[in-house]
Amino acid sequence: MAKYNGIDLWALHQHGRLEYAETVHHIVPTSDDENLFFIFSNLIPVSRASHDEIHMLYKTDKQATQKILMAILSQEGIG
Repeated sequence: MAKYNGIDLWALHQHGRLEYAETVHHIVPTSDDENLFFIFSNLIPVSRASHDEIHMLYKTDKQATQKILMAILSQEGIG
């Protein structure tokens, strides 16, 4: 999270809000591929609220949400 100054990238890019990240979200869940657990390009810093929002979106369209997350990291120079 230090790389992004503790900023929630989801809130910033999707909602235009500046919020502090409290955790990281695994774009590809560890249940799908545990080898990606510590891979930097699979982690995005988010707040608790953003993390919950992302998981809700995964229930309706996981692939599209993952593409958005990867695009955010790409804009930040990762991935």
